[in-house]
Amino acid sequence: MSKLLKPASIAFFLLMPLTFLVVGLFLGGMIESGKDHGLAGGAVVLGWGILLGGIAFLASLFIAYYLPVKTLSKANWILLILFLAACGYIYLEAQRKLEMQQEKERQFQPVPSKPTALRFQGYATLESFQ
Repeated sequence: MSKLLKPASIAFFLLMPLTFLVVGLFLGGMIESGKDHGLAGGAVVLGWGILLGGIAFLASLFIAYYLPVKTLSKANWILLILFLAACGYIYLEAQRKLEMQQEKERQFQPVPSKPTALRFQGYATLESFQ
């Protein structure tokens, strides 16, 4: 039981659900589980993430109990790299979508034209009052 309270085990308990939460979000998005649900679509995809994160937490309790601490520390590094890679992918996708949205906005903006001098035909101008 004291093995479950070592720093490697505690880090494993935190990294495993966090990583699989992100994996669950990707899975829910890939299978388009929230496609026809309107505003509830995001909640459905988040539900997939929470479900996989919860299952991963329960699995991490059993895995940490049976694996040696040295193997757990290696698994922690793998989970950390996987989590950081997923976060990097999410960041790059968000940047790509932002650039596409800005490109669309630039396409619909009218081209600014030079203001032309107004000609007054038969109307009083400012010079005529001086």
